Amino acid sequence: MKELSIVLVGEDRHLGQLLAEIRKVKIVQTHVELVALDHAKESLTRIRPHLVIYGDNGDTDLLERAVHSHTQSFNEIPWAIASDGAEVERVLKFFRMGAVDFLRNPIETQEMKRLIGRVKELHERKNSNGKEEKRNLIGVFSTKGGVGLTTIATNLAVEVAKQKTGKVLLLDLVLQHGNVADFLDVSSQYTLIQVIENFERLDSNLLEHSLAKHELGFYVLPCPKEPEEGDFLTTKEITDILHFMKGTFNSIIADLGHEFSKATLSYLDLADLILLVCTPDVPSLYNAKSALTTLKRLGCHADKIKIILNRFQVKGGIESSLIQKTLANEISFKLPDDPVNALNAINVGKPVSVMTKNSELAKSIRDLASALLKPFPLEVLHVAQ
Repeated sequence: MKELSIVLVGEDRHLGQLLAEIRKVKIVQTHVELVALDHAKESLTRIRPHLVIYGDNGDTDLLERAVHSHTQSFNEIPWAIASDGAEVERVLKFFRMGAVDFLRNPIETQEMKRLIGRVKELHERKNSNGKEEKRNLIGVFSTKGGVGLTTIATNLAVEVAKQKTGKVLLLDLVLQHGNVADFLDVSSQYTLIQVIENFERLDSNLLEHSLAKHELGFYVLPCPKEPEEGDFLTTKEITDILHFMKGTFNSIIADLGHEFSKATLSYLDLADLILLVCTPDVPSLYNAKSALTTLKRLGCHADKIKIILNRFQVKGGIESSLIQKTLANEISFKLPDDPVNALNAINVGKPVSVMTKNSELAKSIRDLASALLKPFPLEVLHVAQ
């Protein structure tokens, strides 16, 4: 890439520092144009830049209307916001609209370098493949413990990696007492905390070399080693690192645990699919119904929420038809009740498919992985019989 074109949109007095910081970045030659908000559409049509950065002058409603209009016509162009304020709800609103980054004034050189580096990498990846690679962010979630989240997340990462669709990351976002690494007998010096602490100097190669790599080819980022460490992470830190990882990995499978924590909320906003796991018992169904209501209130589109019924063959379990009626949602996928094979795999620290390749549980997770990698959104993924 010889030159990266950038359009800065806003008032000149707010764009001066942005321009100065861009000129400090030497990883690629840049061509920058400054335009007023009311002339932005004309400039974007003419230039078709690699990146747009909107300077926020305080009129949030006007900026939101302009960004919405531009993304309808130029949805292939990455864009970011530079603003004096960084209220969580406001930041999340722009990310939901499709922003690739949120820069807080005064802009730091490292932040600008990271943003330009990501855009450059995305452009080169797109050109080398003829099209932009699909990014799949999948979250495995439930508001009730004991439904098999970590078993599903770990084994799903194994099967997605086997599909050979690019680099896969298994992410443990249960910041207190997560067990992803234990389920796969993986040890790592670096956890989410260390990755965030080194964020300013991070690039894709450094990130990959910092992570544990499972023998089956996927990367693992464990939860913090000390439970209290997760309490000090901010929403911005978590959101920034998730955006960075989204640009590095083709598929991310995250164990989101059972609470609407800062980390979980950040991931839910970015996720392509949310696998809401329940089991065929009354407490689990009540929790799943409540979770669906909360997800809707948070703005999660119904198309990206898929109900996964685990242990559907368990003796005495509630019938699938009643579960669908109670949740007012289709069951997208069913996983069989196989406590012996699941527990044996956990105790040995091996995937189910390694321990019992031909078990019904192993086969079902393989089918689930294949279904998840199909184009989104889906009405129903696949219902295992």
